[in-house]
Amino acid sequence: MTKSTHEDRSPRGSKPPYLSLGDAFSLTRRIYQDAGGQASFDLFSKIAGNSPSSSSFIRKINSMKTYGLLNEPLKGRLELSEIGKTIAAPKSPEEASPAKMDSFLRIDVFAAIYDRHKGKLLPADEFLGNIIEQDCGKPRALSNSWISAFKEAARIVGILHDRGDGKIQIMESPILRFPRVASESVPEPEQTIVVPIKQPEQENSFVPLATSGHITKIEISGGRYAAFSVPDRLTKRDAQRLKGALSGLSQIIDSMIEESEGSC
Repeated sequence: MTKSTHEDRSPRGSKPPYLSLGDAFSLTRRIYQDAGGQASFDLFSKIAGNSPSSSSFIRKINSMKTYGLLNEPLKGRLELSEIGKTIAAPKSPEEASPAKMDSFLRIDVFAAIYDRHKGKLLPADEFLGNIIEQDCGKPRALSNSWISAFKEAARIVGILHDRGDGKIQIMESPILRFPRVASESVPEPEQTIVVPIKQPEQENSFVPLATSGHITKIEISGGRYAAFSVPDRLTKRDAQRLKGALSGLSQIIDSMIEESEGSC
């Protein structure tokens, strides 16, 4: 006998998408890489790992349609949307970022929380639950599921910024991240171009991030310094990445302003 739960009896659309946004993006890339962006139900079942007759198969398709990643122009025939193609095979990191954000904002709960708190601190789960219930009309019993789904999705698109003081801010636009160039034998983690720089303990001490190139040292309040270091011998792609990261750096600086401080 199947156990009946509150979630099972919830109206259609009450629960978060069956696929998390991260899993949906991964499946989008698989469809592009393994099937050229188009797939029959049979081929998609092999990619997704579910039988076409299973409920999981249909739920995965519906999730990807809800995220705006997948279309079904003909019955039993699937193809990636323009958003899906851009995410699966972007021409630059700057092109993929708004496409991911577009997919994120297609979920009403995600859009409601983002619109209310963009540029501000992420509120406690209690208040997020109230927004989900009162503004979005979702059952209170499902608020924790929605909160987890929102946080996962917001991290995936790059709009959650950990300030380092125990507080997390919802950024107005994503912070771009780029993969490191790794050696064949030792893979390296993802690199974030825009990073906060730890201030030196002594006023006149300064250790540059690059051994050569352009270094700017700016004195700020309290005898502290902010440092910006750009190595020499940049490629055109290097320059494009650095310029694309400037907006993210500006938002990080704004997020580090003490809220209790009333003067400049």
